Amino acid sequence: MYPTAIQRLLLAPIAAAALLLAACDHQPKEWKKPNMTTLTPRLQPLFEKTKTVCFGRFMVDVPVSAAVAWGETTVSLGVSIYPDGVDKVKAEAQQFIDELKSEKAIYLNNIPLLISVEDIRHPEGKIVTGYEGFEAIGELKINGYFSLNNDGVVIDARPLKQYRERATATIKSIARRLRQRADDEAPAEPGNCLKRAFLPDSPDDEEGHPGEFVNIGFRLMEFPDVHFSIQVRPTNPHDPERESLKAQWQRMKDDKGPPEVEEAFAKVKYFRESPRQLHEWTTGYEVLTWAPDEGRVHAYHDFELRFTGVAGDALKPYASIQLQTGVGNNAAGAVKASLTDAETIALWDKMTSTVRVRPTSAASIKSAGSSLHPHVPIGELAATGRICPQTGWWESDQPGEKQDNRRRHIQTGERMPHVVSLDEPSLWQKFKGERPSYRKAAIWKLVSYGEATAGAGVAAQAASVAQVSLDDVSSKDARAGTPETGTSEGTSPQKKG
Repeated sequence: MYPTAIQRLLLAPIAAAALLLAACDHQPKEWKKPNMTTLTPRLQPLFEKTKTVCFGRFMVDVPVSAAVAWGETTVSLGVSIYPDGVDKVKAEAQQFIDELKSEKAIYLNNIPLLISVEDIRHPEGKIVTGYEGFEAIGELKINGYFSLNNDGVVIDARPLKQYRERATATIKSIARRLRQRADDEAPAEPGNCLKRAFLPDSPDDEEGHPGEFVNIGFRLMEFPDVHFSIQVRPTNPHDPERESLKAQWQRMKDDKGPPEVEEAFAKVKYFRESPRQLHEWTTGYEVLTWAPDEGRVHAYHDFELRFTGVAGDALKPYASIQLQTGVGNNAAGAVKASLTDAETIALWDKMTSTVRVRPTSAASIKSAGSSLHPHVPIGELAATGRICPQTGWWESDQPGEKQDNRRRHIQTGERMPHVVSLDEPSLWQKFKGERPSYRKAAIWKLVSYGEATAGAGVAAQAASVAQVSLDDVSSKDARAGTPETGTSEGTSPQKKG
């Protein structure tokens, strides 16, 4: 979070420490708490009222008065949310376009850096593609600028030229799936909580999540010098132990360096240095220290907890959590610490014990939200593969379907379906009495609330071939139409015979 005295002496940053994230237990257990400290009288009023904050795939309980500070967030691509910032994002898009137009690619016959501007309808916005810089040959920068109701969204990618199409498709997928989220909302479907938004998982991720980078911090109004932060990112698949907090501190102790560094170490007070466990995840380690006054730097607490994580497991990534006192102007020790040793340890134990994996379950969504009480507005969009957020009638964006399944009644908790198209059969297929069909991913729009009538239920059943469960759809199917005769999305089925 902020540099410590020892870190400045060593010129080597100690990464923030860490979170907890664990198995996808629907009722997560608490941390195994080593000698957890009881809240002092001065801290007890702080936790009389708390709020749950959802970040990434996880959640934490903090005092209701705590201010939330979101840092950089990357979910496949970088996503930035600007509250009430539609006009700001439109201005940024135009500025980006103007900059690309004004510069030349010197190794590409001095052509402008701007390659294309694509207008997008769902959601409204545009995707701007250009070369990375004036020396670029095959490096691109692609930014998507979108409106999410009254909020502005920027999604950025930096692919090589040969991956342009894939990066553009990912930008569109994120923009279509992204939806607004209340600050106190913790969705029950798989996906990532972002600043004022939620990004449901895509069926394209069936082969494994690419990993997310989420940074969030908390400022306590009652104790403004106390800063609490959490960082989540993918685990190092090659050498996770290299980032172990225990190993890092051991290296520092074994090689203290110059005498002044050794002297600084001798003055540090250790409250706790031990493993920390959540569920079966045993890769956690915490170090709780106090650094004394040093010149113009005040004494301060520096608590860290880190998990090396499990490679490829989105619920057990590398994670770190840190608490520091005496923070001012983004530097630890800039002001006098407002908490005593006992208070800081108690606050640390209280807050870290609430960090947990956000429970997700399609079944729980369906039972909790199956009532007809509307909680999303008419006009809400949902892509194929997403969990339906509202029981009602939905209409797809695919025109001219030969099978009448554009309008469907879908229950909360069901997967948004593909749509089915029929094509003309070949002579051989006519002879066998077959008709080729294929599925397309679609964007569904909520057009009305209400339950299906008996007659409508029969019609929906006739079109039920369009409803495909996620378990039945391979990652290839999710990326493209899945014809029964082997086609890709947007193309006609291959004809046999």
